[in-house]
Amino acid sequence: MTPGRLACPGCRRPVPEIYWKGLDLVRCPSCETEFEQLRFRALQARPVVSLATASLDGESTCFFHAQNRADAACAGCGRYLCSVCRVDFGGRTLCPACLANRGERRAIPENSRVLYDRMALVVACVPAVFIFWMFSLLTAPTALILCFYGWRKPGSILPRWRRTRFIVAGTLASAQVVGWLVFFGRLIFR
Repeated sequence: MTPGRLACPGCRRPVPEIYWKGLDLVRCPSCETEFEQLRFRALQARPVVSLATASLDGESTCFFHAQNRADAACAGCGRYLCSVCRVDFGGRTLCPACLANRGERRAIPENSRVLYDRMALVVACVPAVFIFWMFSLLTAPTALILCFYGWRKPGSILPRWRRTRFIVAGTLASAQVVGWLVFFGRLIFR
């Protein structure tokens, strides 16, 4: 949450400043949810950037307040923080800047995306590469499920041939399923 912005925990819509300025108990105008507003002085204050991080006696000073002695380091960016700037949140110590950016970073977790296109292609190619054609009875339907499930999921942030991989994997898996249907059809109708 950045200074000047407040979101309702119920409906996640922004609450206009006239509804919460100077109040501890806030009512959302959209969904009528009442919630308590916790104010952190460090979020509202303009940061004073200090160039020196150590005082004369060898102790570290706060990144935002050069006159204050540092108590802890931010778990997000590593800045030294005084007791005014230090915010213990979720078992971690964060600075006001990292606390404000926490919501935006969490919205799209870039380092935990599942690459369904790559998984589908690998699963479809495993029987052909390792010459274990009998495993295609399991891997072909799995590759088709991955293709359909992952088609609309977010892909990698790097430019890649994502849809092409899905199409190639789906084509290979479909060919394997058709091969098994022909094989079982010939066994049954002999």
